[in-house]
This record gives sequence, structure tokens and C-alpha cells, in this order.
Amino acid sequence: MTDKMTHLLTLVALCFAATFVAGCKTKKEVPPPPPPSNPIQVSGTELNPYNMAKIRTPEGIQAYYLGPYIDPQDSGIRHDGHRIARVERTAKWNLSPSAPTAVPLGPVIAVADPAKQTAPLSAELENKIAQANSLITALIEQNDTLQSQLMEKDKAIQSLSNRISKIEDK
Repeated sequence: MTDKMTHLLTLVALCFAATFVAGCKTKKEVPPPPPPSNPIQVSGTELNPYNMAKIRTPEGIQAYYLGPYIDPQDSGIRHDGHRIARVERTAKWNLSPSAPTAVPLGPVIAVADPAKQTAPLSAELENKIAQANSLITALIEQNDTLQSQLMEKDKAIQSLSNRISKIEDK
């Protein structure tokens, strides 16, 4: 019986050891990491793709077709016809944009549009414009006078040519 008992105790000890080892091998379920949060959007750091051409002009690429030709370095080589792409115009920054820019002035935001003139004209500039307008008016009057004089001279020349033709006919 002692033999059976030791055998039974050994068997029970092995079961406990197997259960203990199996319990250590099981993995705890770890929750998946939270998805990455969206980056914080800071105004003025992203460019609108539709306004990109106002900031930088894109490069101009032109495609050409080359027919078959003989290699200029080795006359034993013939190249088949193929298409090549060539950069015709490089990309450039637009240094004088015409888009209005927002100028922060505290609680109110004013729009500075280079295409519009918001400041009143100075007195000196208004005087110059008035002088130019008066000169233009004088030029128009002189032009009208000269046109009428030219028409009178044309009529006189026409009448003289008619008189000359009548005299020659006689």
C-alpha cells in the first residue's frame, strides 16, 4: 500500500505542478492601446490645397515623343521610339500674392487687400488728377477744332480739283 500511496501522491503532485505551470503560462488579456489622438490643429499652420497656386506656382512638365534613332555614341545601337518628360518651367514662390490677408487688430480683424485702395487720396494727388483732367479736356477741344479745319480744307481741295477738271475739259 505504501507503494500505491507514493504512486498516488506522486500523481497528485504532478497534477498540481502541471496546473501551477499551466496557470503561469496563460496570458492575461491586455486591452489594446487606445488609438492615437488626432494632432491638435493650430490655425495658420496648414495650407489650403486650393490656394496653393497663390503661394507657389507649380512646375511645368512637357512630354515629348522621340521616334527611333541611332545612338550618337555608337552607330551599332538603335533606340526605339519612346516618350520623354522634360521640366519646362521650375516651381517658383509667388512673392506678390493678390489674395487678401487677414491682419489681426485685437478683437476685430481687418482685411488688407492689395487690390483695393482703402486710404483716402491726398490733397496733392487730387490736384494732380484735376490738372490731368483739365489737360485732357483741352486736348479734346483742340482735336475737335483741328478736325473741323481739316474737313474745311478737304472741301476746299475737292472744289479746287472740280474746278481744275472743268477747266481741263474745255
